[in-house]
Amino acid sequence: MNDHLTSDDSASGPSPRHPQQTSDTPQPLALGLSDTVLLVTAAGYLDGFTWVGHGHVFSNNMTGNVVLLGVDLVAGSWAASVSHLLPILAFFLGVAAAQAIRSRAALKAMRLTSLAVLGVEIAALLVLGFLPGGTPSFCFTFSIAFVAAAQVETFRRVDGESFNSTFLTGDLRTLSEGLFNWFSGKRTAQTRIRIRDFSLICLVYLAGAAGGGFGVSRFGNRSLWLAVVLLLVVLLRLWVTEGNDSRAPAS
Repeated sequence: MNDHLTSDDSASGPSPRHPQQTSDTPQPLALGLSDTVLLVTAAGYLDGFTWVGHGHVFSNNMTGNVVLLGVDLVAGSWAASVSHLLPILAFFLGVAAAQAIRSRAALKAMRLTSLAVLGVEIAALLVLGFLPGGTPSFCFTFSIAFVAAAQVETFRRVDGESFNSTFLTGDLRTLSEGLFNWFSGKRTAQTRIRIRDFSLICLVYLAGAAGGGFGVSRFGNRSLWLAVVLLLVVLLRLWVTEGNDSRAPAS
């Protein structure tokens, strides 16, 4: 599978993995399709994990938590309201943390911002997997929502398209636009890539959610370690790519 197919006009543009930067703020790494698939699978897995195993709360899908928070408030279910409010607050904090990491001069120079965020997420999930079954659910939903927010703030592009690595509304919209363009006769290379990429993103999120729900019901909190493996593969691939790029002579 070619991770870096581009449209016909891409040859003269910036590299898809290293888009041209137009400000002093370091830009997130653009991902190939295989890395994107692993990130999205892990995101779906974490949502299935917390929904089935930790109080019917989403750890990634904040839209769902906002809806459930509203329903709980109307119903007067205050405890349930708090359980859905906490990951929303964690999401805000996670985005702020990702922005703070990206603004650090040392990380900016090394171009390792994305790797740092991903490393923190892996470490958090690894620790959570060791917690016993009686641990309060908010420890999982808050922590996972925090690191998921940092991830979604950091990884936002695949094959020249914006995507969301932790929830699907925007991805489904992009897929719908691609399908409309295809069936209306606009069958360009970029349209084919868009349909391929976003069909796969939606499917693997679904598969990940099913796997997370099954995993937590069978193996408890230790099932988080499968998400750790997926994210670790992405981290190692990006680390190798960045290392090779840093050693390559300037053209």
